[in-house]
Amino acid sequence: MNSTILKGITWDHPRGYDPLVASSILYEKLFGATVKWEKRSLTNFGDQSLSVLAEKFDLLIIDHPHAGIAHETKCLSPLNELLTKKKIDRLKKQTIGPVFSSYNYKGKQWAIPVDAAMQCSAHRQDLFDGLAIPKNWNEVFELTDTLKKKKLQVSMALCPNDSLCSFLTITAQSGSPIMEGNEMLVNRHAGLQSLELMRRIRDNFHKNSLDWNPIQLYDHMATHNDIAYSPLAFCYTNYSRDGFRKNKLSYHNAPGIKNAVLGGAGIAVSAKSKHLNEAAHYASWICSAEIQNSVYVVEQGQPANIVAWQSDFANRLTNNFFFNTVDTLTNAFVRPRYSGWAAFQKNLGEVIHDYLRDDTDPAKVLDHLQEAYRESYLN
Repeated sequence: MNSTILKGITWDHPRGYDPLVASSILYEKLFGATVKWEKRSLTNFGDQSLSVLAEKFDLLIIDHPHAGIAHETKCLSPLNELLTKKKIDRLKKQTIGPVFSSYNYKGKQWAIPVDAAMQCSAHRQDLFDGLAIPKNWNEVFELTDTLKKKKLQVSMALCPNDSLCSFLTITAQSGSPIMEGNEMLVNRHAGLQSLELMRRIRDNFHKNSLDWNPIQLYDHMATHNDIAYSPLAFCYTNYSRDGFRKNKLSYHNAPGIKNAVLGGAGIAVSAKSKHLNEAAHYASWICSAEIQNSVYVVEQGQPANIVAWQSDFANRLTNNFFFNTVDTLTNAFVRPRYSGWAAFQKNLGEVIHDYLRDDTDPAKVLDHLQEAYRESYLN
């Protein structure tokens, strides 16, 4: 009997916690090893020190922009050194678009995607009344005007972190993606256009948009009857399921489809773990097609494995969530991953949010961001 006990840290939401716990119960029955999961806030998921967490936990659920920090600090153990090439290749083949490669940095696989997400649109079908889902931003504002006549609104999640991600999506869609190695953060013309679009969003969308993250936005949409549509926010399959909230949401592609920011989460192994091989085995097992398309998706999970995304079973559970959004995921935009990016993106989000809240000069905003970006990259 295997008496190994692995400790893991994930993030505090049913999507991030419930499928790990349920899968771990099955894993213990099959292999005898115990995996105990703890939770941290969604904010800490993006900001908390990877090195500190790696001191305490064997398994870490991480965001792909942290790959550069993992490379610099060596606090994680590369999974391509713990798993066979055959197993790595199979897992890579079973993921969508850039999802697997987003955790590969400087030739090392720092995590395996266990959860896949991106910014996309959501709406209340019962409030839509035959209206068409917008295919571009012009159509978004046309829909906004139409809904206003019905005393309904459009909204987005625009708290600092989500202001950042929306800015990344919009600049990438405008032809000036913010990418590692760029001399400039963004082409000036594209940057000013993007900031102007975000100001137009602020002026026309629900007044609470600046306060909300995606969870708060979707909780409001699912329990109140004033917001019919959101064009851009990180998706949560939970809200598309029967019984999760009072009303069910329908998810579809983002306006423009291409270059919506990639989200999701990967499962990584601490370099300080005393059970490296066991931790790597669990990571590859929970990311397998068999688990992702069964207990993982059943227990509120949002799989990264393409078998689940293409599965009739998973789509019946989720109001066709996966079928309806797969094109956006396939064409998602991967954020920079150099070691200074995590700190810079926090600052970027706060600056964009301040711009929207205080109506500051967009030219000065871009100048400030360009200088901060240069410092983060050079240092």
